[in-house]
Amino acid sequence: MKLVELEVFSEASNHAVIRPLGRRFPGAVIQGDSLSILCAEAKEIAEQIRSLKVKGEELLYLIQEHQEKLLDRLLHYQQVLVEHGISLPHGVPAEESDLIVLVPESPNDES
Repeated sequence: MKLVELEVFSEASNHAVIRPLGRRFPGAVIQGDSLSILCAEAKEIAEQIRSLKVKGEELLYLIQEHQEKLLDRLLHYQQVLVEHGISLPHGVPAEESDLIVLVPESPNDES
């Protein structure tokens, strides 16, 4: 961990807005427990869509990508806290297996 200067535009609870030096635009801080809630909601939406057997591939891809982006942020957040000996602010840790796959990768998708 290192200490750095930040420009703080808002310290509003759960709505902090800060800009690290060298960045053009400020960022919105999402508290870890709020990030966990957003991630759980995205997972629930994906599960509901899967159970409805929705066929629109563009919508399915969008929902899956949204959940995946939130999950990636939460997994990174958890890893950083563990590395610094800080307990998680939410109950059960998220795992990569929490991603609801709505649009499986085709064999031609070589990322």
